[in-house]
Amino acid sequence: MLMKLHAGGRRDVTIAMQPLQLSHFQSLLLFALIISLAFGTLGRRQPIERLKYAAWSFAMFVLIAIALGWLMYPFSR
Repeated sequence: MLMKLHAGGRRDVTIAMQPLQLSHFQSLLLFALIISLAFGTLGRRQPIERLKYAAWSFAMFVLIAIALGWLMYPFSR
């Protein structure tokens, strides 16, 4: 994919962007990280509580997603 950038009055710059190729598991980890950081930031007041809550919610997101994947596996055939 090519992307043109306009540099305010200067000449245009064309940048070749590589598409991001993520596996399902990598997408799960990225989603869990972003959401758990948001939960930790919005859910608690003290910094150490935020960190603990973010780590706990990240672990729960990943563990529950893996468990649901294993439960759905027999129905995929």
